[in-house]
Amino acid sequence: MKNILNLIILIIGFSALAQNNPKGQDLIIAERLKFISANPDYGKVEKMNVGTDSLELLFKTEKEPKFIHNLSSNFHITKSNYKKGRVFLLSFQAKTMTSSLETGEAKALFIFKQLDNYQGNIASTQTFSSNWQTYYIPFETNRYVKKEDLGIVMQFGFREQSFLIKNLKFESFPEGTAFEDLPKTEITYAGMEADAQWRIEANKRIEAIRTGQFQLHLTKNGTVIPHKKVHIKLIKHSFPFGAALNAKDVVEDNSKYKNFKKAFNLAVFENDLKIKSWEKPKSRQATLDAITQLRSDAIHVKGHVLIWPGFRYLTPKIKENKDNPEKVKSLMHEHVTNVLTLTKGQISNWDVVNEAYTNKDLQTITGSEDILYEGFKSAKALQPQARRFTNEYGIISKGGLDTQKQQWYYDFIKRIDENTNGLVQGIGIQSHIGSDLTPPERVLEILAFYATLGKQISISEFTMDIQEPKIREQYTRDFMIAAFSHPNVSEFLFWGYTENAKKKVDIFKENGDIGAMGKAYFSLVDGAWKTDLNAVTDATGNLKAKGFYGEYEYAFVENGKVITGTFLVQPRHQNFIKIEL
Repeated sequence: MKNILNLIILIIGFSALAQNNPKGQDLIIAERLKFISANPDYGKVEKMNVGTDSLELLFKTEKEPKFIHNLSSNFHITKSNYKKGRVFLLSFQAKTMTSSLETGEAKALFIFKQLDNYQGNIASTQTFSSNWQTYYIPFETNRYVKKEDLGIVMQFGFREQSFLIKNLKFESFPEGTAFEDLPKTEITYAGMEADAQWRIEANKRIEAIRTGQFQLHLTKNGTVIPHKKVHIKLIKHSFPFGAALNAKDVVEDNSKYKNFKKAFNLAVFENDLKIKSWEKPKSRQATLDAITQLRSDAIHVKGHVLIWPGFRYLTPKIKENKDNPEKVKSLMHEHVTNVLTLTKGQISNWDVVNEAYTNKDLQTITGSEDILYEGFKSAKALQPQARRFTNEYGIISKGGLDTQKQQWYYDFIKRIDENTNGLVQGIGIQSHIGSDLTPPERVLEILAFYATLGKQISISEFTMDIQEPKIREQYTRDFMIAAFSHPNVSEFLFWGYTENAKKKVDIFKENGDIGAMGKAYFSLVDGAWKTDLNAVTDATGNLKAKGFYGEYEYAFVENGKVITGTFLVQPRHQNFIKIEL
């Protein structure tokens, strides 16, 4: 019942509008909607309830084109000339039916045309919820627009997907209407209120499971040092906070990597350890050099990925031998063995299998999942110290509502264990967040579900599609609090750290400034979760305190000199530290 209530709250919040919205003139030619079409080489448009007031349009991307504009639909509108500064509003209801994207949502790019070429385009990308939602996309002319050039086009040539649209409007508003006065899609989520009970409870759990007692004992020449003021500061978390990066940035030691080193203690390569990159000798050597540098900088390296079983992510040679299962097995075994051998002793944990729910080409060729199980066996044999993870998307994202996929992933992990004598040690949950913001309480429910398998859980690829800075910052913070509060969560990784054209992560902006997600991240990792205190030894030279697990620096003044040093606070340790001058 609580989940249903949360969903109702989310839907109400998502579609809420400001009061006294201005009135516009709808330019959509309604009778032409039933004639909307798309390039049949890549997809199609199906019409439902034709001839009624509830026409629904089902847009399908059946084959991903090289360019997304190769699959598009033009909405027929009444045209006029418009001056610079005229405002328009595209509104519609939509929902995702099927998706191949990591967010679990379908996606479209809406183009407002002002010229007869692409230079006059104003574009807006929108992802769609799994439930009917109302979307508002405002536009404002930035030049004089001739009526023959005016247009509204939807491009949907992304990965295979399908989505429904109904109640489509494209409104023109009177001159003088302010862009800021147009209705906007308000994005909210259950549990975002400042005094939310889930957050209070989560912070209590964080205090209980992520911090520990420690004691310093100060002596000089065997005599205790009483009443000494000591500054104690956490300088490095033991919990792995990380992000995806590129080997090139590391070996060049460029500004991006310098920022990375300030922020994280765990790295995962975005592409460099994948089979396509690894097969190139020059790329492979750069990756090995980057691993060496990361380890020299005391940054752990996560391996991603040994087996990604879809043709899209494999070398052409695999597909060329699709009718020769034994050859495919040999090629994959050779690759896995080579990677594990050349990186031995340098990887903390591996994503052994990635996204097996939608990528089944290796399983189809070989007739079973055995080729995936062999990856775990090879990892155990060649890198026994590196923990072995699965990795999957669409588990927490899209509102956390895909219970069918959640159950499949749960059963898949059990199946691997049954066929490998329990070689799965960790569960990767990617967490690519689209427009459906999964409430933190639902995040915790999903984590609890997988925790029953008795394994570590990795938040392995956190991203956000929503660009509005305030909600982007707040949701990142709440998601991190929820994840960090669960005892089975063993690492948290962003899929990227410097903002790029995809705009999915902005720990840092391109110019090095802190982004919206970065504000959330540093407010926790370098703020709320960073112990920094002044304390005084008692009459027996002892100082007792509590702090987050990790490496600490202490400093105090003795005979006019500043004495410094470091110590560790670790889980399941007494954490009694003797400091002898």
